[in-house]
Amino acid sequence: MKKFVIILMIIQLAGLLLAESGGEYGFKMLTIDIGTSISAQGGTGSFSNYDSFSFLANPAAGVYNRGEMISVAHKFWIFDTSLTGLGYIKSTGKRSFGVAFRQLDYGKIDERDDTGDLIGEFHPLDLVFTLHGGYRINPDHYAAINISGLYEKIDDSSSLGGSLDLGYAYITPIKELMVAAAVKHLGFTTKMDKEKLPLPLSFEFSLIKGFETEVYRIFAELKTLKNIDDENIKGAVGINAILYDRFSLRLGYKINYDAEDFSVGVGFQIRRFYIDYTYLPFDYEIDDVHMIGLSYRF
Repeated sequence: MKKFVIILMIIQLAGLLLAESGGEYGFKMLTIDIGTSISAQGGTGSFSNYDSFSFLANPAAGVYNRGEMISVAHKFWIFDTSLTGLGYIKSTGKRSFGVAFRQLDYGKIDERDDTGDLIGEFHPLDLVFTLHGGYRINPDHYAAINISGLYEKIDDSSSLGGSLDLGYAYITPIKELMVAAAVKHLGFTTKMDKEKLPLPLSFEFSLIKGFETEVYRIFAELKTLKNIDDENIKGAVGINAILYDRFSLRLGYKINYDAEDFSVGVGFQIRRFYIDYTYLPFDYEIDDVHMIGLSYRF
């Protein structure tokens, strides 16, 4: 227990110290959830959903969620952009290995000169490739790491980078209560148009509680989130209700987000296939977002 408290104190203290810095940040797609089920729960639910993207939300979830699965997801994102992901995870409960690929496609954008005349078009693009490894330290403690290669292109300028995520989870003595923490997007980038853009470093802490009967299982999570490029501490509450191990109803609510709050999603299991859908309404006349996901469990 003492080891657990020390780890959490270090993570939270580092987040508070680094949160004072400002500036412009690149590779914002790292902050966009690709997991369909996790998006439905406001960015929570990585320890109660079994698609292959759970380790992107918290690396420790990759080793905690035992099994082998491959997933594909597509997010019809705001302003006619789209986010597509492909992931694979295998966990024995003791160790885990995973890979994921994400692409944020902005579509073709008109390029104009200083007078406003159309002179062509360009196609911005973000790519992220991630390797995951996890380890169960003992029956109650889980730790994992993600290492990502990054590529971002805007017009004729581009940047490469590397990113590191660290995740930790602890199963408390209280029945079905877990705590988790993560430091995400530690890394570097090369210069884009003579300027380096630091990554959107973030610090997360979650409480997860499960409730179970013969008919249903319910998982609730409360998450706090501190982004280095945002003065406000953000939060999210998510619920995942699973009926007869075949149907899932997911709800989420985000706190201190500019244009997001409620989210909802459903999931169905048909033999070894999992089909997921998520709806994300946005404020300020921004188009609502729809997500679809398909997973296969080996």
